[in-house]
Amino acid sequence: MPSDKKYCPYCGLPLGTRTQEGRPRLYCESEERFVYENPIPAATGLVIDGEGRILLVLRSREPGLNEWALPGGFVEDGESPVDAAARELWEETGLRVSESSLIDVIYQESKFYRISLLIIGYHFDEFSGDITPGDDAAEARFFRSSELPPLAFESHRAIIDAFLESRIDYIE
Repeated sequence: MPSDKKYCPYCGLPLGTRTQEGRPRLYCESEERFVYENPIPAATGLVIDGEGRILLVLRSREPGLNEWALPGGFVEDGESPVDAAARELWEETGLRVSESSLIDVIYQESKFYRISLLIIGYHFDEFSGDITPGDDAAEARFFRSSELPPLAFESHRAIIDAFLESRIDYIE
């Protein structure tokens, strides 16, 4: 995704470009360093209930306003991706989760944020609490895998598919 950055995040002077490893990259002449642009990490959590249904949330804000998605959001500074997924699940659904396993990591370019993302998907074996939508979720409920609504993000569909393919015991 093309960069919007015009100024060095270290010194504030204008950035230029320089070729490194065959690629044009942002470069700060004053700092004599490349300014790398990396994907932003986000994490999602997949929870399955006792009937084999998948928990989704109806988003109450952009991106994906009024569309279904896995609970998730950005990894915050000082937080591991799995902790971010658990935190987002709690904020959006009121459920506490544990016993995680990595499903997949998906690269996605976000037109909304105008950046690239790494979506890190986890499955949580254990959960407790009552579903209470919150934060940016208007609704939260379980769906059978055969009856999933259209999802806001292709990466969430890919994470669900990867999980279902790896765990045949959860397919209805």
